[in-house]
Amino acid sequence: MKKLYVLCFFLCIGIIASPLPSQAHEGFAWEILSDGPEKETEDAAENTSDQNTDADKITEDTESENETQETAESEDGPDKTVPEGQDDAQEKQEQPPKEISQEGENAPEQEEASQEDSNAKPQSIYSESETTEMIRAKYRELEEAYEMKNKFKKTKTIDSIDSFILNFCGDPLKGKTIVFLGDSITAGNGGTLTPDGSGLDYTNFIAKYTSARIVNLGIGGAPFEGSDNDDAIVHRYGDIPEDADIIVLFAGINDLFAGSDNFGSLKELDEGTYCGDIYRTFRQIHRLHPDADVHVVITYPNRMETYEQFRDEDWQDYADVQINLADRYDFHVINLYEEGFMDNADYKIRNAFFKDDIHPDDLGSEILGRHILVHLIEKYV
Repeated sequence: MKKLYVLCFFLCIGIIASPLPSQAHEGFAWEILSDGPEKETEDAAENTSDQNTDADKITEDTESENETQETAESEDGPDKTVPEGQDDAQEKQEQPPKEISQEGENAPEQEEASQEDSNAKPQSIYSESETTEMIRAKYRELEEAYEMKNKFKKTKTIDSIDSFILNFCGDPLKGKTIVFLGDSITAGNGGTLTPDGSGLDYTNFIAKYTSARIVNLGIGGAPFEGSDNDDAIVHRYGDIPEDADIIVLFAGINDLFAGSDNFGSLKELDEGTYCGDIYRTFRQIHRLHPDADVHVVITYPNRMETYEQFRDEDWQDYADVQINLADRYDFHVINLYEEGFMDNADYKIRNAFFKDDIHPDDLGSEILGRHILVHLIEKYV
């Protein structure tokens, strides 16, 4: 009997301690009904309102129907009211697929529009006359920069001014053909090799700033004087296309390295001499391309001038021949030597911008290209 009492006692404790199934269900159902569907309905209405006006109309109709239902319930009682949440559930099942479909259809257009916006060039806040005046002021700053004593700071300052001009000038050489005839500096002997076996050179970087057609006729080791070199400039002026609008001649340093045995003189201008073959080259280019703008580039100062085997030569003498004959034919002169631009006798410049004592690396070619281009566009801006 005592065992029976003990058993009944534990059964009563177990029944009292256990929650009733109806209580657990009601508590769970209340949480879902109070936090779930109402929150989802509000979120769906907000998302629908943000996406399109048609969805806004559906939301307004839904609210109107809910008000009608509440009025009907208050007047006629719960027997005539549509079960709560049934219409909302049906609309939620129908509307989201429609909204997703619309997003899917519009996504490519939205992505394309976004891409166009990202590629759009910002409009200048300056007028055309203001931009022109700023560029002219920068050209005057270049003249001042050439007088700087610190060679490395000078080169960096010049490049900073060049970058400003190119960023504001637009593309004044658009539609033109620019031909570069030169030696290893033009051929890119110090640059990273490209798939065609050549190296990156300053003309590659000029092409980043202009849509002009660029023709590179640079050959490593090419001098002006051609008594024993078929790659000499005097033998290749005929390679310049007839439609050339701008011609750039960048050579002469290999003539210095060859020595003055074939230097000649400006008074005699004999064929097979440095002076004579430059004269012949300039004269023929002027005859074949009378309307072209011709620029003669005097090579920048370089450490090779100090080599023992070249100490008896003076690069200024070689430069003066080009300058004198260029003036005779009204050619422009880009005198990097006089400017002191990229003077790689300075070890900082040599370490920063050169592959060796004469050939620029990729970075050196980039700043060289910018500076040459700034000279080429000066009359067009």
